[in-house]
Amino acid sequence: MKSWDLSTSTAKLDRAVRMLRRARADALEHWDDQTHHKFQENHLDPVEPVVRTTLDVVHRLEQVLSKAQRECEGY
Repeated sequence: MKSWDLSTSTAKLDRAVRMLRRARADALEHWDDQTHHKFQENHLDPVEPVVRTTLDVVHRLEQVLSKAQRECEGY
């Protein structure tokens, strides 16, 4: 039996990134000045690449853990 659940957490994180994208688009409709662009550049733009990298790494980790579990079954 699997003793970890990475898929639920990664799904939540993925959903949060999509929500952030939508919120950014909504904000841009009403807030499109220099302050917005600096805020986006300094705070929002760095987030998505880090989250995407994290999701990729966690997905690979889940594959490794699943393989290790399959190899250890029966011991």
